[in-house]
Amino acid sequence: MSQKKQISREDVEAAKKQMKQIAVSANREEQLARIINETYDPEIPVNDVISAVMNVTTADPFETVYYFVPTLPIKKAYILTGNCNVTEIAVTPSAKNTLVFTAVVSPDYFICLDELLNGDHDVLSLYAEDIQESLNREEMYSVLQLLDAAAVAQGNVLNLASGKSKLEFPDLIALRRMVRKYGTKLVLITGANVTDDVDLLQYDANKFTPVNIKDVVSAHYAVESLEVDINGVTQTVIDEDVAYLIAISDSKRNKPGYFVRRRIDASILTGITDTTMVAKERAVIVTGAIKPVAGVEKFAKGIAGFEQIGAVVTNSYTCAKFIRQP
Repeated sequence: MSQKKQISREDVEAAKKQMKQIAVSANREEQLARIINETYDPEIPVNDVISAVMNVTTADPFETVYYFVPTLPIKKAYILTGNCNVTEIAVTPSAKNTLVFTAVVSPDYFICLDELLNGDHDVLSLYAEDIQESLNREEMYSVLQLLDAAAVAQGNVLNLASGKSKLEFPDLIALRRMVRKYGTKLVLITGANVTDDVDLLQYDANKFTPVNIKDVVSAHYAVESLEVDINGVTQTVIDEDVAYLIAISDSKRNKPGYFVRRRIDASILTGITDTTMVAKERAVIVTGAIKPVAGVEKFAKGIAGFEQIGAVVTNSYTCAKFIRQP
């Protein structure tokens, strides 16, 4: 049996006062109404593809970051003959490369103070989340472009076979063969149409022979047809007819590349009002009450995002690409 809750006299009086206000209110429908959710972006956010295929780290402000590209020496051996001669081959050390950092900024969104004060919700909070998601998508787009370039450079590109219309299990085996010499654990990243092919592998295969994608890859990341505006051009994070197979464990158990965010020196942004540092690697900057827009001073609040990132594929041998289009 449930226990009865004792209601204080103050609670009863407060309830009576509220009901009296509703009864005499001219807009008691609004008094009785309530909002059960908040405004939000309905699109699914990007997933953890970057951390799955890249070594993710951070750099200090003004720090220079270097990296090495692995060498592929020819394995040689000689039989020692009776004259005991030694074959001499000169080698040189690898040269270090400088990682280039790129500044990424979001558009500067603003809202008039009158609209902010009289609006139904804080639209800037919604756009703060939108800025974060936009920067995430730009990061993923950049990393996938690097993986694409690495696969093409090594000639590890598999086109759709003649007479075929989708990815099939033998295609996965062919992709694996391109990179298995250089890595053991494999990650598959698929655009929307190739994702459907993967889901239908068992349906399309010989029903008496079970097909399991996990027999080929260690992990599968399906990326939807998410879009992001980069420098005024709408880009799709990944082509819906493309897939990448990446070996993430080479001879040194390394992932094939590095993704680095540079920490922001907070002192540089001290003159900006309401600056919010996000994990010290990304700034979401909220301006004050007066904002210049196209040369005109406006009573408005604005919000924009900023970060510095650097990414590189150091081992291009581990990347392969599948193109679904005939």
